[in-house]
Amino acid sequence: MRGIGAFPVQRGQADLNAFRQAEKVLAQDLALVIFPEGTRSRSAKLQQAYPGPALLALRNGIPILPIGISGTDKLEHGFGILTRPRVLINIGETFYLPTNAAKFPRTELITYMMEHVADLLPPDYRGVYDRKVKTGEATN
Repeated sequence: MRGIGAFPVQRGQADLNAFRQAEKVLAQDLALVIFPEGTRSRSAKLQQAYPGPALLALRNGIPILPIGISGTDKLEHGFGILTRPRVLINIGETFYLPTNAAKFPRTELITYMMEHVADLLPPDYRGVYDRKVKTGEATN
């Protein structure tokens, strides 16, 4: 993975080395792909994301391009000649964090970012970022 420019990130802690490496990539005007949850979801639903990506975007004033990927959970179950699961990749509109974002807690900023991703996914994949669940509009 390092051959394509990937670098490891220590989850669950402030990984300053990874943060500096990400800033080096951005300083070169290159795209940086981040998986804010830090791992694959076993349930195929969005999980709570780490706040680092929001801090990185805020500190560097960079645009964010949300991408929602669904259907990869079906690849693990019998992918072959007879079954071809449908994987969808939806690309949203770029956006910036609000200009007054520094006033918000990091958890609110990552939620703001992840809700943009959730909007690109089918409802069953939105997990903790499903706005209807948070507002009490979901039906059982």
